[in-house]
Amino acid sequence: MFPDLASDDDHGRRWQIVDGILARSLPGAHDGAVRICPAALRKSTVHGSIPLKKTTVGSNDPDRCALREAVAQGRFVHQSSSIQYRIPGTLNGVLAGAQILAAFALLGAASQARTFWGTGVFAVAFAFVMQLGFGLAHEAAHSKLHRSPAVNDGLGILLYSLFPGSYHLFEISHLIHHRRNRSDDELEDYVLPGEIRWRKRAVYYLILCGLFWLLTPLALLTIAMIPGRAIQMPPPGENAGGFSRYMQFLNSVNPARIRRDLLVTIAVWTVAALLLRFKLSHLVLCYAAFAFCWASQQYIYHVRTPRHVVLGAVDLRLWRPFELLYLHFNYHLTHHVAAWVPWIYLPKIAAEQPTRSYLATYLEQWRPPQPLEKAWPPYFQVSGPLPLGHEGQLVSGGESHEQPS
Repeated sequence: MFPDLASDDDHGRRWQIVDGILARSLPGAHDGAVRICPAALRKSTVHGSIPLKKTTVGSNDPDRCALREAVAQGRFVHQSSSIQYRIPGTLNGVLAGAQILAAFALLGAASQARTFWGTGVFAVAFAFVMQLGFGLAHEAAHSKLHRSPAVNDGLGILLYSLFPGSYHLFEISHLIHHRRNRSDDELEDYVLPGEIRWRKRAVYYLILCGLFWLLTPLALLTIAMIPGRAIQMPPPGENAGGFSRYMQFLNSVNPARIRRDLLVTIAVWTVAALLLRFKLSHLVLCYAAFAFCWASQQYIYHVRTPRHVVLGAVDLRLWRPFELLYLHFNYHLTHHVAAWVPWIYLPKIAAEQPTRSYLATYLEQWRPPQPLEKAWPPYFQVSGPLPLGHEGQLVSGGESHEQPS
């Protein structure tokens, strides 16, 4: 069965970092206001504006039963040990090595192609191979790519050097995403009160078309140039906007680790360039294909979902070969409920098998953001309360939603 105590040292260390980030970003935050890894799995049902499912468990699998109950109650399932779901470290290491070699081989082949269409074929293949690289780096960010922290982070740094970007920056920002999901800070698919509609829509489409990727190498270069060992962002005021609160995560970013990531990226690309003799114009085409492919799929699992930190995600039905290529990333609600479970087990523990089409959802996300007050169903207009143990975390409108006692 699922364990109910959070005791994994490396996993807990990372959540302590996020705890500090969120505490600093909340107006009037106080010690203990944000609990990232509560000591025990709470059994209480969440009450609030989001109608939660009443599930009838039809499977005898105890872990699937636990996931169904967690989804029904809108809460996380926390880790106690890595024994129940052993990290497939050898498999992940082989996949990481194969992905890096395949990605550079495709870039080399694209550079040698004599026609635009030939380069385009290699560019499309590269874009999808890089999806595997992102999936593996995502596992590393959750400390489940390899049991050894050094190997886990080392592979994560190498994988993210192909983006190219900083693994450390990705790790911090992604863990925060799991605790700010569907908050005002991450609500791109609705126009919030006070926001300019045309500007919000323009930014939304720029993000989907590749701006999200472009920020990755730009952040790597910009932050690496910051002198010193720490970044000092001024604390947000009571009326600070979502962007100011979000940027507080930079206070916990270590510029030295960003510089480390930059040096690794330079070394990797120097060796690859000497061996494969890349052509810049062909590289640009390959990365344009990847930027669009990756960025346009980053929000698909959250678009027009309930404004709830746990339930604001969805499992999507995906063609089996792509599901394996994406490392079951389409089981996204399952991942958000139990983020510590390695990718290989997600279909086994999912509360339900996905029925919502990946392609239909992908096309749906291209609808322009609508004003929040017109969201349908109506409960999408407000944020629901958080699971017990996350009292005081900012979710909507600058307010703290606390659990009823």
